[in-house]
Parts: sequence; C-alpha cells; structure tokens
Amino acid sequence: MDLPINPPGRVLGNENAILSGVGSRYLVRDFEGCLSLKSVMRGAADWETDGRRFAVNQDCYLILNDRQHYTITIDSPRQVKTFCLFFERGFVEEIHRAMMAGDERLLDSPGNPRPALEFVNRLEPPDSAVLGLLRRFHEELSLGRMPLTEWDRHFLRIGTQLVRERGDTLRAVANLPALRVSTREELYRRVLRGRDFLLASLAGPVRLKDVARAAHLSPYHFHRSFARVFRETPHQYLTRHRLEKAARLLRSTEMSVTEVGLEAGFESAAAFSDVFRRYHGVAPLRYRRDN
Repeated sequence: MDLPINPPGRVLGNENAILSGVGSRYLVRDFEGCLSLKSVMRGAADWETDGRRFAVNQDCYLILNDRQHYTITIDSPRQVKTFCLFFERGFVEEIHRAMMAGDERLLDSPGNPRPALEFVNRLEPPDSAVLGLLRRFHEELSLGRMPLTEWDRHFLRIGTQLVRERGDTLRAVANLPALRVSTREELYRRVLRGRDFLLASLAGPVRLKDVARAAHLSPYHFHRSFARVFRETPHQYLTRHRLEKAARLLRSTEMSVTEVGLEAGFESAAAFSDVFRRYHGVAPLRYRRDN
C-alpha cells in the first residue's frame, strides 16, 4: 500500500497524509484544509489566514485548524522544502478523548465521535517537542520506504504531543490574572501575536514597542503579560532563540562565526561570541568542533 504522500485533495481529512515539495515559487489561495501542521525543512514560506501572516522557517511550525481557509506563498531565490502533516478528521480528537477519559468509558463507547478540537493559531518554536518529532518523521521518510505501522506511529506520537501542548496552553491562559475567561483568552492570543513577531524577527533588530504594537497591547502590558505566560521576558526569549538558531547553524553549516552571529540577529561578532559563551559555556568555534 502506497503511503498518502502528496495524495489527491479528496484524501485530505479522510486519512492522515503529508504534503511535501521543493521549489522557489508557489502560490495557493484560499485553501480549506483539515487540522494540519505546517513546517519547512529548508528555507521559509508564508501562510496567511484570518488577516494574519505567519512566516514559517526551519525553527518553527504553524498549527491550522479544521475547515480553516489559508493562503500559502513561496517566493524565494533559493529552493524551499515544505513538510506539512494533515490529520484525518477525528484522529487527534480521539487521542484527546483517550487521554482524558477512563478505561471504562472508553470500553463502553470506543467509537464515540468528538467535536473538533480548536487550537490557537500560532508559530511554535524549536523547543516544542512537536517540531523535533516532525523533523524525525521527515528524516525517517527520507531514508526510503516506510512501513505503514511506522507511519501510524509517527502520527500518533505527534498527535499525542499536540494534545499535551494544548493542555499547556489552557493552563497558561488560566494563569493570567484577568477575572473573565474571555479576557484571559484574548490576552493570551495577543501575547502569542507578539511572540510570533519575535520568532519572525530573529535576524533583525527588534524594539519592544514594535512587538507590543503587533500584539495590540501597550509595551508595559505586553511585557508583563508575556513574562507571566512564558516565565521569561521578551528580551530573554528572543536572545535564547537567537542562540539556539546560531547553535544549529554552527552544527549544520560552514558559515563563519561572524556570518552566524549576523544571521542570528547579533550586531557584531564580539557581542555574539560573548553572549554565546555565557549561554553555552564555550566559544562558538569550540562549540562547532565539539558538535
């Protein structure tokens, strides 16, 4: 049985599938999909939905909900490789039900349909376990033919982690101080907009007022709320992800230390080396040799 990789459109939503391709120019407008994860293994691509643009690169992935309309655009001087998972409708919901319900309820109604789970549209950074699972899935597929049992295992693991991280999201919303649930949810969505702005700005200068403007919050309100949600300030969050990007570039490319520092958003090689040494415990060149 052939695996559903780049299947006809009618398959999407009816079984777990993958759409993956390589190219420098690509455009699909107003596509209605099922619950899906958008990732890029090389380069960058833009997804637009609900009036927002998400720049997805190798260091993040995007969650889009069932029946959500979106546009994907690739316009790059270099080849871009996308790797997108589309879940069968009800698949992740059944994982959620199995994790939440007891064995007795599951035995009494093994096939009870569940309403679609809603996820907050957001970019998720590389410290999300889901991105690591996506990369591993891509790597194993690249090795050659994959048994159907392994295919199913990957989708189960990723779906399970999605449900866990959705629970983390709900707990983060509950920790915000607003009295009304609707206010907490809206504040969380705005903080995520600011985080998306940070993740899309790793390579350039970022000012707090610009991030807050993207979140539709005042700078002080955004800074305070961001720290409550993520347990670190926007500056700490940005610096950490820049250093993680730099470490990946040192491991996987032959770029010079100066080029890596600039690509990761640091203003000079000296500033990059100093911050990198304090974070990783070794200088960039030593890190490259050791890894």
